[in-house]
Amino acid sequence: MKNNRSNRILTISCPNMNRFRRCQITLMILAVTVLFQGSVQAEKTTLFVAPDGNDQWSGRLADPQQNDGPLATLDAARLKVRQLKATNPAVNIEVQIRGGTYPLTETVVFDTRDSGSQDAPVIYKAFPGESPVLTGGIEISNWKKCAKDPAGVAPEAKGKLWVAEIPGAPKQKWNITSLYDDDTLLKRARSNGFKYAEVEKENDFNRQGKKLTSVLEYEGEPVAPFDRSVHFRDEDIKDWPNLSDIELTLKDRPWLVNIIPLERVDTQNRIAHLAVDPTYQTISPNNRYWVENAIDYLDEPGEWVYNSLEGRLYFWPEGDINDMHIVAPFLQEFIRVEGTEDGPFVKHLHFEGLTLTHGLRDSLLEGDRGLQHDWEMHDKGNAVLRFRFAEDCDVASCLIKSSSGTGIRLDLHCQRIKVTRNHLHHLGGGGIVLSGYGPGTKDVNKNNVVHDNYIHDIGELLLHSAAILVAQSGHNEITHNTIRDVPYNGIVVSGCRPHEFYLVHRIPFRRAWVSSIRFEECEPFIKQGLAAQYHNRLDHFLPLLHARENRISKNDISRTLLKLHDGNAIYFSAMGKDNVVERNYLHENRGTAGAIRLDDNPSFTIIRENVITESEQGLGLKGAADVSNNFIFTETFLRGRSLPGWLGGTKKVDPVGNIFMPPASSKSSSGLYLTDSRATERPFYENLPKMEKSIYFTKNGSAPYSPKANLGSDLFTGQRADLNENSVKLVYADPMFDEAAAKQGLYRFRAGSPTEKLGIKPIDLRDVGSSLAERNFNGLDAEVSNELGRQVVFSFTNNTPFDQSGIHASMTVDGITMSTVDIIDIDGITKGSTTSIHAGLNAVGVVSASGKGDGKNFDVGEAWVFQFDENISSLKLEIDGLDEADGFTLSFPDGADEFSAKISGSSTSNGSFVLERKIPAGTPIHLELSAGGIARIKAIKITP
Repeated sequence: MKNNRSNRILTISCPNMNRFRRCQITLMILAVTVLFQGSVQAEKTTLFVAPDGNDQWSGRLADPQQNDGPLATLDAARLKVRQLKATNPAVNIEVQIRGGTYPLTETVVFDTRDSGSQDAPVIYKAFPGESPVLTGGIEISNWKKCAKDPAGVAPEAKGKLWVAEIPGAPKQKWNITSLYDDDTLLKRARSNGFKYAEVEKENDFNRQGKKLTSVLEYEGEPVAPFDRSVHFRDEDIKDWPNLSDIELTLKDRPWLVNIIPLERVDTQNRIAHLAVDPTYQTISPNNRYWVENAIDYLDEPGEWVYNSLEGRLYFWPEGDINDMHIVAPFLQEFIRVEGTEDGPFVKHLHFEGLTLTHGLRDSLLEGDRGLQHDWEMHDKGNAVLRFRFAEDCDVASCLIKSSSGTGIRLDLHCQRIKVTRNHLHHLGGGGIVLSGYGPGTKDVNKNNVVHDNYIHDIGELLLHSAAILVAQSGHNEITHNTIRDVPYNGIVVSGCRPHEFYLVHRIPFRRAWVSSIRFEECEPFIKQGLAAQYHNRLDHFLPLLHARENRISKNDISRTLLKLHDGNAIYFSAMGKDNVVERNYLHENRGTAGAIRLDDNPSFTIIRENVITESEQGLGLKGAADVSNNFIFTETFLRGRSLPGWLGGTKKVDPVGNIFMPPASSKSSSGLYLTDSRATERPFYENLPKMEKSIYFTKNGSAPYSPKANLGSDLFTGQRADLNENSVKLVYADPMFDEAAAKQGLYRFRAGSPTEKLGIKPIDLRDVGSSLAERNFNGLDAEVSNELGRQVVFSFTNNTPFDQSGIHASMTVDGITMSTVDIIDIDGITKGSTTSIHAGLNAVGVVSASGKGDGKNFDVGEAWVFQFDENISSLKLEIDGLDEADGFTLSFPDGADEFSAKISGSSTSNGSFVLERKIPAGTPIHLELSAGGIARIKAIKITP
C-alpha cells in the first residue's frame, strides 16, 4: 500500500486491474466522505450557566454534580470561552443558559478576544425549553410603614406612606428614576402642569435651530452658552434639600420631551436653573412643564419618590405592599459587544433566546451629543444590548421588556449585524437604534438587518423615542417588523440638516447633531455651500449623509403618535438618496403630518406599493419622491406647503399608478385638496400634484370629496378619460377592489377594474409584519374615528365653573383640566370680558366688557381661547344655533405653522363639529364667530 499525498487517494496492489479500479474509486469516496464529515462535525464545546452554578466549576455540566457543574454568571462564561478560544481558535462553542434570574450590576463587555469565526461562531443562548432572565434591577424588599411623615408630604398621603432604606445609595451615585412592580411601571410623583412665568427671555439661539443661519454668520465669535433658567410662578418650584433628585419634564415642542434635573433654585426671584442644557429654550408662558420626584406631589396611591440625600424610597401602595415585588433599575447597559475603532472588530457573536429586563432610564448628561431633535443620543450606552465596532453578529428571539431605557443599539462601526425575531415592549426609551458616525466622510454603519421584530408600548418615559431609529446608517434591511402603540414616530431615518453645518463655529455646544459633526471632513463641503447661491440645499452635503439606500419593506405600523404631535408612522429628514419604502401596511395612525413623511431637507426617496388606511393624512412630502402604485385610503392623500406642480414631481417620473380613496366617513374639510389656504380658492384640480395613470374614488358625498365631474372623467381635464391613452392623469372611477380579499390583506381587484388598463398592480400584504404578532386588516372603508382612549365631556350648564368666569377659569373632568386663556369681545377688548352660561340654554356665550352683544351666545367677532392640560387626539364641539349663514373659525399653533378650520352649518352634523387631530397640552385653541348671528357652545368632547 502507498499513500498518494497529492490526491489523498489510498492505492492498493491488485492482480485484477478492473477490480483495482473499483477498489481505488471506493477508497477515494470513503476518503472524501471522511474529510467532509470532519468539516461538518468540527470540534464543539458546550458550556452551561445556571443560577445554582459556581464560577469556579468547569461549566461543562448542565446540572451540579458533586464538585462540578455549570457556571453561575454570564461574565464567567465569557472568560471561559476566551480561554478555550485562545488555545483552539477553531473550536465551535455554544453557551447554554439555564432558566432563572441573573442579576447584573456591571456591564458584561465582549471584546475581540471573545470573537468567534464564520465556521466557529460563539453562541450564547437559552437552554432548550427554558427562559433565562438578565435583570439590571435590584429588589427593594425592606419596606416599613412610616412612623413619621416626611417633611413636605402632601396632606393626602399622610399616614399612608411606606419607606425603604437604600444602603450606600449616595456613594454609589445611584439615582432611582423608575420603579417596577414585577413588569408594571409604577408612577413617580408628579405635579399638575405648571405654566412658565410671563418673562420675556433674551434669545440665546436655542429657540428654533433651523432659523439660526438667518441671524448667525458662519464666521464670528461663539455665542453665549444656552440659557438653563426656568422662570416659574408662585411656589411651583421650591429649593428642596435633595434638589438634584428633582426633575422637570419639559414639553416645549410638540415633538420632544426633556426630563432634566434641577441644579439650583432662586426662590426670591422665582428662577430655577437646570443641571444640563434643554434641547430648546423654555420661553412660552402658555407651555406647561411638570415637577417630578418631589415629596410635595406624592398625593395619589401608587406613587413614589426617591430621596438620595436621605437614601430613602417613599411609596404609597395601592394594595398590600407584601404582595408586591418592587424592583428599582440600577444598570443601564447589560451587554456591550465592543471591538476597536477602525479594527479589529468583534465578530461572530450570537445571542439567542435571552430575556433582558429592568434597565435604568437614560438621563441627559453634560456633554451628551444628540441625534435629530435629541430623539436619541449619539454613541451612548443607554441600551440594554449594544454593539460597537462589531461585524457579523446576531441577536435573535430575545425578549426585552419592562425596561426604562432603549432596547438594542448598533453604534458607529456596525456591519452585517442581524437583529431578528425579537420582542421589545414596555420600554422607557426606544426600540432599536442604528447610529453611525456624525456627518463626515466616514461611512461604516451599514448592511445590517432588522427583521421580524415585534415592537410595541415603548417610549413610556421618554415620549419622543422611536420604535426603530436609523441615523447616519445606510444600506440596511428594515423588513417584516410590527410596530404599534408608540407615543411618537414609528420608524425614523435621519441625517443632518444643512443649516447645522454652518453652526459649528458659532454654537459652543448643541446636542442635536452640531456637536457630532466631523468638522475637518466636512469643511470642504461647508465652503462649497457658502459659495453657492442657496446655502441650505441638501445637495451640498449629500456625500456626508449616510442614511441612504435603506429598504423599509413589509412592516406593519399602527397607533403611532399616541402622546406627541407633528410625527409620522415613517419619517425621513436630511437623509441620503434612494431610500426605499415599499409594501408597508400603515393603519390607525391618527393626527400625523402624513403617515409617510419627507420632512425638512429630504433627498430623493422611492415610495411604492404601500397601503395607508384609517388615518387623516396619507403622504407628507417636502421633497422629490418616486411615488408609485400606492393605495391611500385617507381623508387627505397628500400634505405639503410647496406648489402642487412641484410637490410629488420627481427626478425620474411623475407619481404613477396610485389609488386615492378617502373613506365615506371622512369629515375633514380638505378632501381632494392640499392642506393649505389655497384649497378653497381654486378648482380642485389646480391643487393636485403631478401624477399619471392614477385613480380617485370615494363614497363620501360631501363637497370636499365629491368632484364636480362625471364618473370616468380625468379630473385634470374634466373630460372623459380614455384608459388606453398614455395621457391619463387622475381618473374618477371605482377601482373595484375585492373587499373580502382586502380584509385578509390582499388588495386585488374584481374583473373589469380600470386598474388593468392603467397598469396598477395588486398589493399582497398577507405576510406583512412580524411572525410574532397578529395581523389585523380592517378592509377598505374603515371609519375614520379616533376612539383610541377614554372620552372626556365638558358639558356646560348654569352651575359649571365657567359661569360668569374670566381668564384662568378652569373646569376639571376625569382628571383633565380645561382652562380659559383669553376672552375677546366684539370690540376686541379682553379685560373684563367673561364667559356666561344661561339656564335653559345650557350653552356658553361671551359677556362683552364693552356692553355690546346679548351675552347669551357668541356674536360676530367674539372669541374664546381655551386649552387642555393633556394632549388630545380629537376635539368635538356641540354647537347650538348654527345655521348655513353662521361660521366659526377654530385655530391653534401647529408647530411652526398655524392650523385653521372653518365651521359652518354645512360642515357640522346635527350641530357637531369633529376635529380629529393631535393637539399638544397647553396649546391655546382660538374659537371665534366669524360670520352670522346667534351661536352657542353646548359641550366639548375630547379624546386624550
